Amino acid sequence: MIRGEKNFMSPSQINILMDLEKIKKYIPHRDPLLLIDSIHEVTDNDRIVSSKTHHTTDPVFAGHFPDNPIYPGVYYIEGMAQSGAVLIGINREKEGLLEEKLGFLASIDDVRFRKPTGPGDTVRYEVSLEKTRGPFLWFKGTAFVNDEIAVECKFSIALGASRRN
Repeated sequence: MIRGEKNFMSPSQINILMDLEKIKKYIPHRDPLLLIDSIHEVTDNDRIVSSKTHHTTDPVFAGHFPDNPIYPGVYYIEGMAQSGAVLIGINREKEGLLEEKLGFLASIDDVRFRKPTGPGDTVRYEVSLEKTRGPFLWFKGTAFVNDEIAVECKFSIALGASRRN
């Protein structure tokens, strides 16, 4: 953590099950758009808790906004979707489904932006799988900062072949 930055993870969230390198095994995202950096909990194949710590040096803050850095709302949604994609990858691996599939964001519903955050904040994502049908998976996600809701939404992911195929 950079000197002077805040860390609002609750003690129960400090345990790290997966670091950045293990996350990269499950999703194709890389910097600067890999928006989760730790997995803390995976429960019963239908819930995942992840986090991302924002640093003053993160490139997004140079442009959004230089004099008042605020983490973009759509990045929270993408962080929740990436968490859901990791959960999908873990579940598929457990089921022996190892063929390469990409998860594409298919829908975003009921989004509520409640609290802006910026450099020094650690965002905790809690994402739950609500239902599946064919290649579609529906999730509910909440982003917390300092145990306060920053963003919440529902979203779906469609599994498909990579664009290269």
